[in-house]
Amino acid sequence: MTAPNRPLKSEDVYGDKWDRCTTDTIVKTASGLALGIVFSAVLFKRRPWPVFLGTGIGLGMGYSNCQNDFRSPYVHPRSFSLPRVE
Repeated sequence: MTAPNRPLKSEDVYGDKWDRCTTDTIVKTASGLALGIVFSAVLFKRRPWPVFLGTGIGLGMGYSNCQNDFRSPYVHPRSFSLPRVE
C-alpha cells in the first residue's frame, strides 16, 4: 500500500485491483464449495453435483466481479486522514 500523501502509480492501482480480485475470487469459491458440501450432505444424499455447482457459481461470481473491477475507470477510494479544523 502506498502512503496517502504520495501520488498513486498506475502499477500500484493495477496491483491493488489484482489483490482484491484474487481475494474476492478465493473467498467466493470457498464459500460456494462450503455451501455445496453442506447441501450435498444434508439434502442430496451425498451426491457430488451440489459441490461442483456451488464451486462453479462461486468461481463465476469472482470472475465476474474481477471483470467489472478491471473495466471500471475509477480508482477505489482509500481512507485519507483529513486535518482537524478547530
